[in-house]
Amino acid sequence: MGGTHPALVTFMIDMDLNLLNSLAALIETRSVSQAARRRRMSQPAMSRALAELRRLFDDPLLVRTRGGMLPTRRAEELAEPLRAWLDGVSRLVARPGVEPATLTRRFRVAASDHGARSVLMPSLAAIMAAAPGVAIDVKSVPADAVARLAGGEIDLLIGSAEPDRSLVHERHLFSETMLCVVRAGHPLAAMAGRAPALEDMLAWPLVGVALSDDEPDPLIHILRAGGLEGRLIATIPYFAAALEIVARSDAAMLLPASAAREHGRDGRLCLLPAPPELGAVDHWLMWHTRGHRDPALQWLIALIAERCRADARTDCSAEGLLQAAE
Repeated sequence: MGGTHPALVTFMIDMDLNLLNSLAALIETRSVSQAARRRRMSQPAMSRALAELRRLFDDPLLVRTRGGMLPTRRAEELAEPLRAWLDGVSRLVARPGVEPATLTRRFRVAASDHGARSVLMPSLAAIMAAAPGVAIDVKSVPADAVARLAGGEIDLLIGSAEPDRSLVHERHLFSETMLCVVRAGHPLAAMAGRAPALEDMLAWPLVGVALSDDEPDPLIHILRAGGLEGRLIATIPYFAAALEIVARSDAAMLLPASAAREHGRDGRLCLLPAPPELGAVDHWLMWHTRGHRDPALQWLIALIAERCRADARTDCSAEGLLQAAE
């Protein structure tokens, strides 16, 4: 504020912003009644503001003449620096906006392979159309993902584990059904679209899919809780490799519905509803407080959330996927 008038510096501490805005309106309109209308105040309130300003500046500021009220020499000297200062304050406190069409930025997103496919892929076309200068750099999910959000190394985290709301901000995107996958001709495949009982599924060798250290699939949780981890013949972080094991053995595995879209139409495989106890998988977006007021990041979060909702409404239903696989 190198151009601020010394009088403003002297009296700024004694005035609130409303009083300074009233002073600017009075100098510009040269009328108590017009200044009151501009500031949406009553005329008596503006008269009281003028009296207070006269006291603080020790100057009449506006004087009455036959041609109306005129600013004093001091008011004229204050007019330009006052307006510049008020404009600067307005820009300082205004929440910045974002114009996607002109935005140029690389967003760093930590996601598993499945998170990238089920959350980012449905959004990429909309991102490119709205903001051609935006790029998404996808990184694997590190063990210290929350710390890296806090440190600014990543902007967003996509995960299925329940967020710790004391550490991150979150947005729930969607939940999707889990499906049971076995090879075609497997005894469980004879159930013709009905969900096997949990004990029937657990009677077979099992393949677990651990997409990250913090996000094993629900099957692994149940096996660990029941002391049944010995049933696992493999734990793999890749759907394609896990499905290949299932296609070549009597093993069973769980598959999220959106992954079934990608991998589950192999004629060697059979998709069944999962036992109810295995529930659904959630997808979350997480970010740190440092990005909570970032308009560009919030635009991206809103766009991803909307595209995921639309995608979940149209083609993530377990029934439709099962019919397509038959």
